[in-house]
Amino acid sequence: MPCAPVLLAAAIGLVLSGTIAAAAPDRDQLVAADYRQGRTAFQQRCSACHTLTEGGSNLAGPNLWGIVGRPAGASPGFPVSDALKAAGFRWDVARLHAFLAGPEQLVPGIRMLLPEPVPEADRTALLSFLMLETGAADWPRPAVAMVEEKIDRTRPLAERYPSFYNHLMTNTTRYRMETADGELRFDAYFNGDGSVSASMPAIRGFWNTVERRGMEFFCYALDGLPARPTQLVECFPIAAMAIPRFAEQLWTSRPVPGVTLHGGIIAGRP
Repeated sequence: MPCAPVLLAAAIGLVLSGTIAAAAPDRDQLVAADYRQGRTAFQQRCSACHTLTEGGSNLAGPNLWGIVGRPAGASPGFPVSDALKAAGFRWDVARLHAFLAGPEQLVPGIRMLLPEPVPEADRTALLSFLMLETGAADWPRPAVAMVEEKIDRTRPLAERYPSFYNHLMTNTTRYRMETADGELRFDAYFNGDGSVSASMPAIRGFWNTVERRGMEFFCYALDGLPARPTQLVECFPIAAMAIPRFAEQLWTSRPVPGVTLHGGIIAGRP
């Protein structure tokens, strides 16, 4: 994929001054960054909510193609928070770098939350990868970018992604759903036979995997929720859960307008 050059001097060093600009990587650091490290960081921390390709779809978060230079809050077809609309800046490397360290610190009141800040050791590599994949880099994509790992998709999920599979199938997925009628809390248990059971007996579901744009997604459907919507369908890239983590809240999505779903994973299951 050819790269569209941008004025990196404006994007990196000349737009901002002060602490934010001082913390941001310069062009040489971005060019020298490890592509694989950046790709892994994006897959694990960002790909559940964001796509990168031109014309890509919005997920729980907006498509990021063309993000560098775009006014904050101007994401085509995606409803952003009032705080982001009122931020009054354009996205550049310095602000993206600060955003990865903590969205609330850069834009107080923003709707997007990160389970944890992107580690400082990964931020430059992630930004370099982001620029390469969203048309913002004026340097060529490294040869390693054209070589992808080949995964035998005829093998069972437990063999393709053993860490992800064992994490999901042996622990409890905890949900908190905010609706206009109130809050619903329940636990779900993903089972090796493709079914999903829950702490509320009326809730049942199933899961499967699908491939989209060269990436494998884990999709599941739940039915019988005692709230609106009574059915729930979600998909997320398996790479986003490649590193097992435990927390009451690891992700947030908006499955339908007016509903916010928080999810986390708790060790063990009853």
